[in-house]
Amino acid sequence: MKFVLKSISKNSGRLGQLRIKESNELATPLLMQTTKGGSIPYLTADTFEMVSNEQQLLQLTLSTMDQMAESLAQWNRPLSEYVGLPGHNTMLLLRDPCEATPAGGNDRDVVPLFTRRGKESLTATQYMDMVAKFAPDVYQGLCDADTNPESTKKRVQKSVDRTERFMDECYALHAKEQRLANSTLLAPIVGGYNTFARTQSIKHARAQPATSYGGYILEGFHTNGLAATALQATQLLPIVEHCLQQLEDDKPRLMPGAFTPLLTLELIRRGVDVFDTSYAYCAAVNYKALTFNYTKGAEQQTAFLDLTDEAIKEQFTPMLNGCSCLACRKHTRAYIHHLYKTHELLGPILLMIHNLHHYLGFFAVIRSSIADDELSQLIDLLRLQTAGVNMDYRIEANSKVVSKAGLGKGFIAAAAV
Repeated sequence: MKFVLKSISKNSGRLGQLRIKESNELATPLLMQTTKGGSIPYLTADTFEMVSNEQQLLQLTLSTMDQMAESLAQWNRPLSEYVGLPGHNTMLLLRDPCEATPAGGNDRDVVPLFTRRGKESLTATQYMDMVAKFAPDVYQGLCDADTNPESTKKRVQKSVDRTERFMDECYALHAKEQRLANSTLLAPIVGGYNTFARTQSIKHARAQPATSYGGYILEGFHTNGLAATALQATQLLPIVEHCLQQLEDDKPRLMPGAFTPLLTLELIRRGVDVFDTSYAYCAAVNYKALTFNYTKGAEQQTAFLDLTDEAIKEQFTPMLNGCSCLACRKHTRAYIHHLYKTHELLGPILLMIHNLHHYLGFFAVIRSSIADDELSQLIDLLRLQTAGVNMDYRIEANSKVVSKAGLGKGFIAAAAV
């Protein structure tokens, strides 16, 4: 993997080109496509082509795909072909950014892996053995990232010390494993919200030979899922800025998690390069269509359209006026609300199509805003969407869900709260 920094601005962040394979170049800031079990949630490969036909970086997670390791050991073609999305690049992470990761289970020599079958414990050797079977284009090093804004100093220090031991093994095994000869390792930076601990983690990574890893993944700020949408910028941004000032410019920086659009812009302004679509998924699974405005001159919008709202049952207009996605061109708010009420699988499919289309368009505007040195104006636009009032982009869990029986199958009926 090679990262080329094209431009950098104090007020607008970085523009770059990420070359994972020789013939593929991805523009940064980059939005990875979050997957579950190797598939983009609710969408087939053919359906996703209706959202975007551009080259993508697929974010795969070991917590949703670990059961595939044995069959992948016999697979001698690219991982993207195995998951039915040939031609795309792949990045393997340990945890699913869409779902809350339970706390605990860490020990001196193991990291917990929470799968559909329950908790498993991985040593660094076991982890690298599984990664070698997947043979992704890019993967993260093993780390103890079980920290959040409430973590104690002792818990934070343990996460750093354990991560150093895990990574010493990962660096050594990466150099020896033939199946990982064409894979790039990302060095994890942990340490919770403690600047001293973060500096210790960075120093350990930078003490390695420059060729032993190809970039950084900043972990340990949240417990994934909706927790990432509730992070306080005043608490997170100083820690991230402290870390980025100590990292070299010619390596990409990745931060997984469902950060709000406004917080994402602030992270980009400080120099983070790669994010994922877990925010779009978390909105969709809670029956919210993304409707915030990121285009100058367009009409003011709210952050979301709540598809469980009875007020839209007779609104025969698109989810978002002017949106060119398949869902908005072909269907109305009233129809998608009807799909929600009748538990139809088409409902979340259309909602996911819209949310991914909207978020991909948002990142295209981000890159053009950086090129024009206008990221600050975009931040102001998102902050003050409606009559000069600060917009709230947090995603709240849908309180109208009766049961979880239909999750993953279609919309669930609403009941009076």
